Amino acid sequence: MGGWIVSGLVYGSIVALGALGCSYILLIQRYFNFTAAPWLAFGAYIGWSVTRVLPGWGGFELVIAALVSMVVLAIAMTAADKILYKPLRDRGSPFMFFYLTSFGLLFMVRSIIWLIWGPQIKFFYPGAPVGIQGPWGISVTKFEIMTLVLTVVVVCALYVFQYRTKLGRGMVASAQNPMLASVSGVEPETVHTTATVLAGCVTALAGLCYGLTIQVRPLMGWYILLGIFVCVVCGGEGAILGTLAAGYVVGIAEEFGANLLQIPISALGIPIQMSAYKIAISCALFLVVIYFRPQGVWKGTFLER
Repeated sequence: MGGWIVSGLVYGSIVALGALGCSYILLIQRYFNFTAAPWLAFGAYIGWSVTRVLPGWGGFELVIAALVSMVVLAIAMTAADKILYKPLRDRGSPFMFFYLTSFGLLFMVRSIIWLIWGPQIKFFYPGAPVGIQGPWGISVTKFEIMTLVLTVVVVCALYVFQYRTKLGRGMVASAQNPMLASVSGVEPETVHTTATVLAGCVTALAGLCYGLTIQVRPLMGWYILLGIFVCVVCGGEGAILGTLAAGYVVGIAEEFGANLLQIPISALGIPIQMSAYKIAISCALFLVVIYFRPQGVWKGTFLER
């Protein structure tokens, strides 16, 4: 079971990074960003392409790939925001228009991915990564360790930015009361741009970690999109610590649920691999949270932040 916990934490870290991107969009722009799925894949493919160009530098090429992926995705998402969403904000359009625009952009980005890179599965490095053996049957790869550490570092950096900097506090104030924040000197468009850039950076890192620990494929974002939404709902919009905690809950719940359900299914001789149905566990968790705690699981706790 130790291996299940590690796998759940790694997967939960990736989901939490993607959820933080969605959370910032929801916090400031007040809509769920369905385009997070193809954007995540786009960031992974950008990082993969950079590693194909650079020689192997003992892992330093991954640092460059991550930086390039973050910059490219931040620019792409900001451009999409200015071209598609800013006119809707300026006109005071109903938020249904934002959702419809998000759906349209979703198919556009996915088509671009298929057009440029094709449908084939890709890997950052050939061969199965060597796992580091630990107690209780735990085996963890260097990329999984990197994902765990990177997620904690990113969460800490975002927390400091959001609650210890003037711009970060301005974002929180704008989310709570945009008109009052604007009167107090917070520039609304600066807040929107900052939120989009941050969303692009963390989404790119989520895609890179997913590609390193699992694989790079056009529909990779779809497999964790529901888990991302569960994290946002559980953690609460803009709740950095809550989103991380929710990511770990989703990851461990999916891992334990799939493995525990696999035991009776295998005993009955049913040819089904529950690992392919982990999304059903996220769906069930999503429905439970929506029904019992729609305001967020961590509301009223220190994780609310």
